[in-house]
Amino acid sequence: MAKLYGIGVGPGDKELLTLKAVRILGSAEVIVVPSAMKGGKSIALETAEDYINKDAEILIKHFPMGGEEQEGKIYEAFKAIEEKLLEGKDVAFLTIGDPFVYSTYIYLLEHIKGKGFETETVPGITSFCACASIAGEPLVIGDEPLLIVPGTKISTIKDEKFVVVMKVYKVEEEVLNFLESKGFTYTYVTKAGREGQQVIKNREEILKSREYMSLIIARRK
Repeated sequence: MAKLYGIGVGPGDKELLTLKAVRILGSAEVIVVPSAMKGGKSIALETAEDYINKDAEILIKHFPMGGEEQEGKIYEAFKAIEEKLLEGKDVAFLTIGDPFVYSTYIYLLEHIKGKGFETETVPGITSFCACASIAGEPLVIGDEPLLIVPGTKISTIKDEKFVVVMKVYKVEEEVLNFLESKGFTYTYVTKAGREGQQVIKNREEILKSREYMSLIIARRK
C-alpha cells in the first residue's frame, strides 16, 4: 500500500536534513512542496532538491497564510495527494523545519488519516534550535521552562525567563516593545542556514530587516 511521508527538511540548510529524510527522498515517486506565494518558490524544495529521486514528479502547492482560502488550498492539496496514493505511489510532503511545529502538514494529515492511508512523519531540525546554534544562545537552562509563542500571542508570556517568539514578520515592533517592557534581552535571527543569514541584537536593525523567515530568542534574569 502506498504511503504518505511528512518530511521535515530543517531550517533551510541543505546539510541539516536527517539521513532518514534523505533516504526517503531518494525513492519517493511524488514530492509535494508548499509555497507561501502563488507561483512562488518553495524553500523546502530548494533545501531538499539535491536528494530527491531524479524521476520523481514534483507538485508545488500554494498555501496562503490563514483564512478560508488556506482551508480550501489544503483540501486541494489533499485531493492531489489522495489521487497519487490511489495510483499506488509513495508521496513525500516536504515542510520547512519540523512537520509538527506550526506546519500546514498538521492540517493536511487530518484529511489523510480520515481516509485510512498509511502515513509516516520524519522529524526535522526546528528553526529555533538551528537559530540558537547559529547565534550561540542557549534556549533554556537548568529546570526552567521554555515558552514558544507566535508574535501575535506575546501577551501570553507571564513569568517565563526563556522565550522563543516565532512568526515575528510584520509584528516586529509590537514584539520588541513588549519584550523590552518586561525586561527581556533578545536576539533576532533571520534566514537560518541560508544565503542572507543574519544575527541581530540592535532594535533599529531588526525593524529594518522585516524578513519573513525570522524569529527572536529572548531571556531575562
